[in-house]
Amino acid sequence: MTTNTTPAQGAEEPILRVENLTVEYRSEGFEPVAAVKNVSFSLRRGEFIGLVGESGSGKSTLGFALTRLAKPPATIVDGKILFHGSDIRTLDDEALRKQRRGGFAMVLQSGMNALNPVRTIRKHFHDIFRAHGHVEAGSFNARASELVRKVELPETVLDRYPGELSGGMRQRVSIALALSLEPELLVFDEPTTALDVLVQHAVMDTIRQLQASEGFTAILISHDLGIVLESTERVLVMHDGVVVEDGPSHQILDDPQAEYTRMLLSHYADPRAEEIHIPGFSTRGRSADAARAERATTSPRSDARAARRADASIVVEGASKVYAPPRRGEQPVVAVDNVSFTLAPGESLALVGQSGSGKSTIARLVTGAEKPSSGLVRFGDSNLASLRRRELRDLRKNVQMVFQDPYAALNPLHTVEYTLLRPILNFTERRGEEARERMLELLETVGLTPAETFAQKLPHQLSGGQRQRVVIARALASDPQVLVADEPVSMLDVSLRAGVLGLLEDLREQWGVSMLYITHDLLSARLVTDRMMVLNAGRVVESGPTADVLRNPSDEYTIRLLDAVPNPARARETR
Repeated sequence: MTTNTTPAQGAEEPILRVENLTVEYRSEGFEPVAAVKNVSFSLRRGEFIGLVGESGSGKSTLGFALTRLAKPPATIVDGKILFHGSDIRTLDDEALRKQRRGGFAMVLQSGMNALNPVRTIRKHFHDIFRAHGHVEAGSFNARASELVRKVELPETVLDRYPGELSGGMRQRVSIALALSLEPELLVFDEPTTALDVLVQHAVMDTIRQLQASEGFTAILISHDLGIVLESTERVLVMHDGVVVEDGPSHQILDDPQAEYTRMLLSHYADPRAEEIHIPGFSTRGRSADAARAERATTSPRSDARAARRADASIVVEGASKVYAPPRRGEQPVVAVDNVSFTLAPGESLALVGQSGSGKSTIARLVTGAEKPSSGLVRFGDSNLASLRRRELRDLRKNVQMVFQDPYAALNPLHTVEYTLLRPILNFTERRGEEARERMLELLETVGLTPAETFAQKLPHQLSGGQRQRVVIARALASDPQVLVADEPVSMLDVSLRAGVLGLLEDLREQWGVSMLYITHDLLSARLVTDRMMVLNAGRVVESGPTADVLRNPSDEYTIRLLDAVPNPARARETR
């Protein structure tokens, strides 16, 4: 591995030099945990580098340390952070405040968490201008308007609250707020996390254009190697607190030196490819129908699947959902517009589209959480809009959700055993030891072994992938006929996604359940679904067998979705 720490002879002095930096998390009663270990690198003026790694690699801790935003229990225990040759570790609070004006700034990961929900966007700008005194009071509004225009937002957002903006708009506001300080160095911490591919693509385009026009030096922190390789000139790969590789983007793509880097690259593929080879999915890249037919006829569990096979379809006929206007004088919001489809027993159907396309609203309709404004939603012979309390209970036994966020979906005070026993006791006739045996069987089924050990754990003692497996086990606890999986891997690292997707596919075959798979991730849809529906502004614009829709799209919107998918190989074409 080569780490760039010294400028070439005659080259300009680096704007930032990090020397042997170590950051530990220190909590009373616990051993220190090193999150960043002896990291060294340097940055030239105007350079745009990527810092990539999975959750727990230390990349965000490093970003917070570089901008002096790291707070206890995070502690810088060794090394230097030299900004224009001065160690920012030695700055007092007042000197640090002055350095942030024109020095360095950070765009935080979650636009919603980074903004005050009870203050308008305009007041956010005014707060910064007052704190740093670099804008005349009479120019506050003009400067705020100029900044939001730079990030391609209308000036009307200034009088909105954060909760009234989309995720992409909030992220652009966060970027504009950082730019208001006119920084030389800007650190972006996961700026596209939880955004759909079209918004991701647009936000990254904006960042690249601003970096070129404003001339700031930038560090892009991300777990998505595809986005990093498409956007940056140089990449640092972190694993377990260590920079395992540092080199030009083209070198990382064409000749990665570290085994960890090669592993990250192996989990990317073009969903339009004739064959897709991803660890755990090497046989799923052919025609999805052919691959599944082969596995269905050769698997020794065919009899077990037939015994559990779902026997009821979900039928949606001309369903629409209209919400009241968000503000007086505005138009009603049409979330779903005349949508029709059938989810047959044992089938897997993908609903894909960007945020706001109506995917999650359809999920609420088919689970009975909401009623359609018009049209019909049926499960078997039951019209979901007319179900009473007891009938809704029966529906929820048969139609279960796998939620998007494994961190929010589990009660932090309940053990895994308690979490799984509740639906077993509520929806089945198992009691006592039989119920507990079923709970342990579910843990074994989702690959959490030894089951007895995992049963006693609390959510904070599990990794993200393990939490998502518990969420899936809970959905299976009622012996459902249908799983509604709402973005089940969007919060997971690439190495964990394949395992969870493989689990969903294997469980669908083993248990014979139907699956409505909601996602903006076209590659995962290609891997685990039979059919696909593409939604745009609440309407179905394209549908058909998944492989056919992705390999031969007919609608311009589907083509845009495909073109926006992060793909390391595309970085080679743009260089």
